[in-house]
Amino acid sequence: MRITWAIGLSVGMIMVAGVQARTGVGNPQAPAGQAPAAQAPPAPANIDEYVKLARTGIQQDKSQIVGAALELDATQAAAFWPVYKKYEGELAAIGDKRYAGIKDYAASYGKLTDAKATELVDSAIGLEEQRLALIKRYLGEFRKLLPAVKAARWYQTEMALNKIIDLRLAAEVPLAK
Repeated sequence: MRITWAIGLSVGMIMVAGVQARTGVGNPQAPAGQAPAAQAPPAPANIDEYVKLARTGIQQDKSQIVGAALELDATQAAAFWPVYKKYEGELAAIGDKRYAGIKDYAASYGKLTDAKATELVDSAIGLEEQRLALIKRYLGEFRKLLPAVKAARWYQTEMALNKIIDLRLAAEVPLAK
């Protein structure tokens, strides 16, 4: 579990530093004797490339992190991983819709109307509700396959990883204009 929280803390600190550097929020000077905060690498100019990097960067390590957090025995692993793979596929479909919303927002950036802003926000909220419903549904599945403590670990780890991904994207999407 320490792995998950360390990753979350590190990514969170990098994202905050990146937002501060881009927006001028916060004091760019470190106190005497301290090194300046790490800065997030700039996002690629191509939004498709950036979203792909944001999604795959976490996805490459996600199964390892989940596996380490759950500490599954062979029987549990045999039951868990096929269901988890199905969950990841459904989660990716929601992610694709979120990505489409980001692209729609980018296309409207700087000329956002009240109607378009309402549409985009309502769509984003709907996708968050879908994601939470998916997590709740699969938590029920995992409770059938695993001891309750390990199902709870899956939930904690999954939520932490989703927050990391959300933070990475939020740090790169500018406020509405």
